[in-house]
Amino acid sequence: MKLNNSEESYGLIHQALHWATALLILSLLPMGVYMHELPMQNTAQINDKVWLYSLHKTLGISALTVAVLRIIWAKSQPHPRPLHGGMEGFAASTVHNLLYVAIIAMPVMGWLHHAAAEGFAPIWWPLSQDLPFIPKSVELSNFFKTAHFITGIVLVVSLFLHIAGAIKHVVIDKDDTLSRMVPGVYQETGQLPVEQPKSASPKLVALLAIVVAIAAVFIVDNINTPATKQVETANASSNNAEQAIEGAWVIDYASSELAISVTQLGTPIKGIFSDWSADVVFDPEDPENGFITASVGIASLSLGDVSERAISAEFLGAEANPKASFISEDITKTETGFAAQGIMTLAGVAQDFTIEFTFDETDGKANVSATGKIQRLDFKIGETFADDSSVGRSIDLNIAIDATRP
Repeated sequence: MKLNNSEESYGLIHQALHWATALLILSLLPMGVYMHELPMQNTAQINDKVWLYSLHKTLGISALTVAVLRIIWAKSQPHPRPLHGGMEGFAASTVHNLLYVAIIAMPVMGWLHHAAAEGFAPIWWPLSQDLPFIPKSVELSNFFKTAHFITGIVLVVSLFLHIAGAIKHVVIDKDDTLSRMVPGVYQETGQLPVEQPKSASPKLVALLAIVVAIAAVFIVDNINTPATKQVETANASSNNAEQAIEGAWVIDYASSELAISVTQLGTPIKGIFSDWSADVVFDPEDPENGFITASVGIASLSLGDVSERAISAEFLGAEANPKASFISEDITKTETGFAAQGIMTLAGVAQDFTIEFTFDETDGKANVSATGKIQRLDFKIGETFADDSSVGRSIDLNIAIDATRP
């Protein structure tokens, strides 16, 4: 049994890489569908789902590695002559090119999605969970997630055509196309198949299909962009309009940020609210006569891949309680800055709450950095996750505000 390829048949190394790739892909595709549908109603279910996601990602990196090795090996070896030419040979070559690209592109897009996302299901290979030049970004993560899905469709279609072609060769043509790829089955005769004319057309068709797939990623990823922009514009207008209280600082919402950080499976992930407004009357020389009122649109939370889950009835309950608020008329000076004590209403529950902040002013422009700790169980948030093993009980509130004097 030969290790190397010849112009008549494939060698053992090529055969082994082919079937290893096939086994990994045929395991990963149904696993990806199955794990996506698994429930996450309690800690045990989350742990099971995370474990399966980690297995999927780890096997995905394995599939990518084997596929790259296969391509490198194929480029260094002679390619057995095809048994058919004409349109059938053209179609087979096109599908092969598509299959190669999809086998590489799908795990790469999945890896990029993982690197751009925060927290959730680590890869078990001794690799960094991050990638160079790939920042943590919800938008980037969602883009790569869409690309992973689209390339998955390309892979499924090309794989179906590839398998259908193999079945045709066995059942209808009754030739040696498949047996040349099965170890120990094909015996070389020394009689080479007729050499077929080479053409760049299959590669061009495959390239066109990939271009269409890339275009689909951009279309799907940006399909809601106009609506999103309208919401953002409406929010900005609302925020500006709400700065109507006499003596309130004028907040620059474009350069300000309202964020939270929560630990998920031991990893902190950052969330940002895009819809919020505040009226702040404050003088650092006379803090006792100041007050703060703030309102936050819960549905505007962006928290990586778990955004929808975070605002669901299981956690923040955005549908039943669309707004959170904080009201304070008790601002005092502390050793490190200032403290605003008041009432926070979140998920329909009102609790005493303290926000500590620093205040720096230069030429009528102020920079405020504020923090607070939300104990989610005090607000009946995620009560089915009472321990810290999957979702942290403490949520860090981080606020950065740029404002000018009225």
